[in-house]
Amino acid sequence: MNKEAINNFIVRKEDKSITLERSFAAPLAPVWAAWTEADILCKWWAPAPWRCVIRSLDFREGGRWLYAMESPEGVRHWSYFDYETIHPKTSFAGTDGFCDEHGTPNAAMPMAKWENHFSESSGQTIVRIEITYPSVEDMERLLAMGFKEGIALDFRQLDELLAANKQAKEA
Repeated sequence: MNKEAINNFIVRKEDKSITLERSFAAPLAPVWAAWTEADILCKWWAPAPWRCVIRSLDFREGGRWLYAMESPEGVRHWSYFDYETIHPKTSFAGTDGFCDEHGTPNAAMPMAKWENHFSESSGQTIVRIEITYPSVEDMERLLAMGFKEGIALDFRQLDELLAANKQAKEA
């Protein structure tokens, strides 16, 4: 019995936070891998027609993910995620922000704390992401940059990737 799909995007100005809740029709292991393994993550993380270019992904506490979102014209916008805590197949948390191609943070751009939680129920995996910003202005700036629309496209691409991988395994 499959549960109803979850797809929530909740903005709380009073908490300077955004909460995303999304279910994926796949077991926990491939969903966790899609968030933590560079060769899978780069296939869905940038909303098409953009693509994700990963310079490095050191998935460990104290590690860093350094990547760019590249436009069809080849323009790259660099970002980082510094991993602070990792509980395998349960959660990871860290700081996300914009940077240059060497990973030097850009203080003029919004940054945020992310907590990603993963759980499995009835053949689906639920990802709950709690993002907290230092200010409402930073949160609103990121929203104005198209974060809600971009992450929705990313999640659809992840759905497609998980479905294709499932079909390939069944073939």
